[in-house]
Amino acid sequence: MKRKKKSTAQALHKYGEYITTCYLLIMLAFVPFYYQNGYSDIANAKYKIYRLVTTAFIIICGFICYLVETGCLRGENLKRRPKLPIIFVLTHLLSHIISWIFSSNHKTSWVGNGSWHMGFRVQLLFIGAMLLVFYYYKDKLSIWIAAGIGAGITGLLTVLNRFDIYPNKMGNTYPGFISTLGQTNWATMYVACLMGAGIAYYIYEENRMRRMIALFVDAFIFMGAWVIGSDTILPVMMAELFILFGVCISKREMLQRFSVIIAMFGVVTEIVYFLVFVLFHDKFVFVDENDAVNSLLRKHVGVLIIFVALVIMAMLYATRQKEWKGKALKILYKVMVAGLLLGIILIVIAMVVVTNTPEKAGGLANIRMLRFDYDWGTHRGLNWRCAVYGFGRLPFWRKLVGTGQGGFAAYIYSFPDFEEILIEMYGKYKLMVAHNEYLHFLVENGILGCITYAGFIITSFAALWKKADKSRLSMMALLSLSGYFACSIFFFQHVYATSFMYLFVAMALSEERKTKIAN
Repeated sequence: MKRKKKSTAQALHKYGEYITTCYLLIMLAFVPFYYQNGYSDIANAKYKIYRLVTTAFIIICGFICYLVETGCLRGENLKRRPKLPIIFVLTHLLSHIISWIFSSNHKTSWVGNGSWHMGFRVQLLFIGAMLLVFYYYKDKLSIWIAAGIGAGITGLLTVLNRFDIYPNKMGNTYPGFISTLGQTNWATMYVACLMGAGIAYYIYEENRMRRMIALFVDAFIFMGAWVIGSDTILPVMMAELFILFGVCISKREMLQRFSVIIAMFGVVTEIVYFLVFVLFHDKFVFVDENDAVNSLLRKHVGVLIIFVALVIMAMLYATRQKEWKGKALKILYKVMVAGLLLGIILIVIAMVVVTNTPEKAGGLANIRMLRFDYDWGTHRGLNWRCAVYGFGRLPFWRKLVGTGQGGFAAYIYSFPDFEEILIEMYGKYKLMVAHNEYLHFLVENGILGCITYAGFIITSFAALWKKADKSRLSMMALLSLSGYFACSIFFFQHVYATSFMYLFVAMALSEERKTKIAN
């Protein structure tokens, strides 16, 4: 029987899939290691390589494959319902265009300001690459091998660097910079995305050898997370494991693998304690010896984590002869979610009382975390106040569209009262970002930019949560998004962290799109 010849559109789509796979391989296995001139220029180096690779991908895959393929398919009745997260991505792109048009400085708005380089150009690359991956992604083992190489080796390098060992001779042992990932904030965001992907890969992988390799890679990621030097890694780990637990309670096998992940996490935690405080204590490069991460290590939190894993394993063993429904665990999880929300509300109330009327707070006034002053959260108290008050001082139309990308520093420092306190706090260094994505978007992109970005995060989470107990890609994206969200409260975007969040979400949404088209 004569083989049916592929149409031009089909051939172009296959070519687009191949280009997309190559792009993801480069992003996952090459970009995390790329640097020039050591730590002194690592942010610019990452930005330049990301811009080069992604621009080439968008030109080749977008302007050649997608546009020509779409032209060939014009007139065909294809069932393609727009997905809500993609709609929000497109409206977020529109908000960026509006912010750039009305920017107070078009040149700065195009490039961005400071080492973040989060100007309009990079936002175009983020969203353009995501949309193309959404359209052309095809799941391949090589992509996840690349992700394992990138995350596993950078995790190992992070651990070695924290013990003053620099195999790649990056020329700087300053504790604020690690591995090939650079500044601790950027590294934490990267780990947040790749940690979630690695955990979910283990949960779903059926091949025993691949599953053990994934667990081994996850161990290095967890080790790197514990020694990374940022307290924000704690809410990242808690968010991802808490969401993972909520997904895994629906199936016995998934909960069994969840218990293995938790047990491994506990063992790794105790290994890190032994390395840091026993074996190499004199060589460990502390960012802050009394921070929350090191305090938990000293209290042997790993033992508690192992105990939780053993309890889950014992429960699964005791009910092995019964049909798994998990009703009790689902009720427990709902109670935990309600308790978490209530706890957050109570903490916010306590912070308001302690900060404004400490004399009425009693013993709570002695809890440092509840005192929201300028030094709170490594000066985030000051940063957030400047962002909130600065947004409040914007004219109404600027509240809608913002100052323009990269305009945060120039705008905040234009007020003498802000400038005085910021110079007193940071000296010759300038506050370039709000260290909170949503407050930052409020100032630079206005209400439109903030709402569309938050809409993308919320609708993506909802869509991924529905599919996470059935789809590996959905769980990988859900956990990565959850970890990234925990980071985004305290940090701001960066090319090799934010890009992965967008890409993982695109991969998962692409899977559902193809299923609908096939049906």
